[in-house]
Amino acid sequence: MRVGLSRLGLVGFLCGFALPVVAEVPEWIEPVDRSSVVQERALPAPDYRVMLGRVLKINGLIRTDRELKLTGSLDRTTWQLPSGETPESGFLQFRDQLQRNGADILFECAGRQCGASNIWANDLFETARLYGVDESQRYMAARRGSDYLVIYSVRRGNGRVYLNLDWVQDESDDSSGWVSTLEQQGYANLPGWPDAPDSAVQSLVSLLADKPDLRLVLVVHQVGRDIELSLRQSAELADRLKDQVVAEGVAPARIQAFGAGALSPEVLGGRKQMAVVIQVSGF
Repeated sequence: MRVGLSRLGLVGFLCGFALPVVAEVPEWIEPVDRSSVVQERALPAPDYRVMLGRVLKINGLIRTDRELKLTGSLDRTTWQLPSGETPESGFLQFRDQLQRNGADILFECAGRQCGASNIWANDLFETARLYGVDESQRYMAARRGSDYLVIYSVRRGNGRVYLNLDWVQDESDDSSGWVSTLEQQGYANLPGWPDAPDSAVQSLVSLLADKPDLRLVLVVHQVGRDIELSLRQSAELADRLKDQVVAEGVAPARIQAFGAGALSPEVLGGRKQMAVVIQVSGF
């Protein structure tokens, strides 16, 4: 649990000044060995932009093909990586941790595919030391429940390598959060599935009631060494989920169901089962 002000910060506040709140990182994130923290900031994020495409600056405004806007709290931590580490190696260590802990990767890019490092460093992360060589940069946005994790790594012209983590804890309603993701990127994980199936069904029913022109595809993924068995079982689960939605009064033609079994293990990211909702029309 985050504490608003440390004891030192409280003393400073009572004396007429406030010290910055030190950022935290998720407890399941392990920093790169021998890396050193060069920045820690915790601050409110009333309009945080998660970039899901290459960034450009046009007439002074930051543009991208797709993005999410969040409201919540932001913990920003920047590390300098030790000699011998590259932007790619540090980035991949974090990427692996996110996947092993069930995070969904929303977007990633490398080099000039990300846009200009200048934009990421100065405009988006507001951290000048992250301004580096465009070809060296790596970026990723991921989601784990209501947490969003944005990772950026780069090598500066002087050879120093930095890695930045923005951890945004989204405080908006979870249902609106996943619907926003679905609308903006065309697919989203179904909240509540499989731990709270009744809640998951109601999320789908509410969405389809609010969007009468919307049609969806449900795809259930699950682990399994026997591919054929996992395909059959996931198809049965998907059909059952669809039947529950239809039983709530949704027209059968508005929702399709498929089972992908264990065919795409990277989608699961360490989880045993999940349902992905794909938008095929509407909004």
